[in-house]
Amino acid sequence: MSNPSGHFDQREQLLELLESVSNNTPTPVSLNEYKSWTRAKRRAFDEERSRRIADSIVIITPALQQLRLAYRRAARVAHRPVGRTGIILDGDPTTGKTTAAVWVMGEAHARHIDRHPRWKEDGHVSVVYVEIPPNCTGKMLMGRILNFFGAPVVPRQTLEERTRLVTDLFAKSHTSLVVFDEIQNLAQSNTTGRFESAQAIKNLMNAVKAVPMYVGFDLDNSQFTNDELGAQFASRCTPVHLGKLDITTSERRQLWAGVIVAFEEQLGLLAQPPQALLEHAAYLWTRTRGSIAALSRLLTTAALDLIEDGNPDAELITKELLASIPLDLTSERLLSEANAVAEEASHAA
Repeated sequence: MSNPSGHFDQREQLLELLESVSNNTPTPVSLNEYKSWTRAKRRAFDEERSRRIADSIVIITPALQQLRLAYRRAARVAHRPVGRTGIILDGDPTTGKTTAAVWVMGEAHARHIDRHPRWKEDGHVSVVYVEIPPNCTGKMLMGRILNFFGAPVVPRQTLEERTRLVTDLFAKSHTSLVVFDEIQNLAQSNTTGRFESAQAIKNLMNAVKAVPMYVGFDLDNSQFTNDELGAQFASRCTPVHLGKLDITTSERRQLWAGVIVAFEEQLGLLAQPPQALLEHAAYLWTRTRGSIAALSRLLTTAALDLIEDGNPDAELITKELLASIPLDLTSERLLSEANAVAEEASHAA
């Protein structure tokens, strides 16, 4: 009997994703060069750049730099019998936690390959990803990890038996990073399930020489880090918080502008002048409320629309195009609330 899986809860799916993460930079092509190509070559180029853009553009913000450093520091001591550390990646919805997690998984995979050139021949699985379901039990959690490796899951196995199998798989696979996503589901489970699952994770990671990374939201205020067992997770992990960017100071406005320019460069639109989006920086912040995930969704949707239109001379993101693209419900709600507050303030004045 298998457990339901998430978007990359299988080894092969995750490996395919990690191998694509390392090759996601645009090929520099001028508008004139593009127009000189055959129709077939233009179509192939458009398909490739659309795939690259749709696969998620990652901009290295200070938070991602902190995350990379936290992983490297934890990886340096992962071999020790005691004193190993992990990472808690926390952030509100739409702050890009999944994108950040995939990015650091790609970093870990590249680092593993560099240290183990024969990793494929030796059967290494550099990164393991498991998504925590609601009402998770320890036995269910170990079953999900067995599913990730493609190992059989026997319903009558005990938690201890499954844990031994998972521990052996990690050891044989020389895994470097284990990502537990949606960890807030663990904190929201009933007391018995939460304690059993948390204890199972703790016991497993005590036995496995890999870096654990726990991803979720509101973890600092949840029982995952605050009850008796949670305090042990908190004391063993470096926290990295993903938040929305603001533009209240010149330094923060400069950071926001740098993020916009970086996105623009990664899009590689043929008729987009360098830094043309900077004139819309304030508008982009108002639309997204500083959410990197919302900004990515807005700009990539605009770019994909322009490419699909098939007019290279018109590949320019305008404010009108941006205004025509709806965002996720959370971002739209925040924008509506901000507009209502602004309107109320103008009436009061």
